[in-house]
Amino acid sequence: MSSMDDFIAQIQRKGGPAYLNRFEVIILSPFEANADIEADRLTSFKVQTLTIPGKNLRTTPNENIYGPTYEMAQGLTYAESVAMTFYLSAEHFERDFFVNWIDMIIKPDSYNLEYYDNYKRDITIFQLDRQDQKTAGYILKDAYPKTVGAIEMSQGSSELGTINVDFSFKEVIQTDANGRAKNSEYRPSSSTTRPRMITRPSTPMGAMDR
Repeated sequence: MSSMDDFIAQIQRKGGPAYLNRFEVIILSPFEANADIEADRLTSFKVQTLTIPGKNLRTTPNENIYGPTYEMAQGLTYAESVAMTFYLSAEHFERDFFVNWIDMIIKPDSYNLEYYDNYKRDITIFQLDRQDQKTAGYILKDAYPKTVGAIEMSQGSSELGTINVDFSFKEVIQTDANGRAKNSEYRPSSSTTRPRMITRPSTPMGAMDR
């Protein structure tokens, strides 16, 4: 088998290549913001582009040692927000959808703030194959729209209208094709690996160097 055939075979073992134009997004807004669940479905269907956030370790230098310092893990961080671009209908339905959500969080007439648990919602993203079958997924936990972008119009443009929306979220959970979390299944809660002991070389007399 040639190296190219082997490469293709290895890719196919994991479902084939990921086509980045094949995805599905499920957004469910609070009932108080958009009472019609059909509005959730229509808006979710209009996603043009999105970014799946990465995962980062926050580190701090260990300076309580002699010699060169080094970085140690201190905590876990994600991106501050996730950006999505939506196709815009002539009635600006998609903008209204997210503005309603934001107005539910901060009331425009009184500026009262809604309780966090009432406005946060999970957003689910699925990778699809060419047969529109789900192959992998991500859940943005406790998400809500943070910024509804401006709409730029131009007499010299014939492009379809879009609107950008940034979502704040708490964390990202990777799932399988059925929406079940992967992390708890294959990652140990703590390491069971013991550090290896490195023996210093001895002198010709058999005594250890000091």
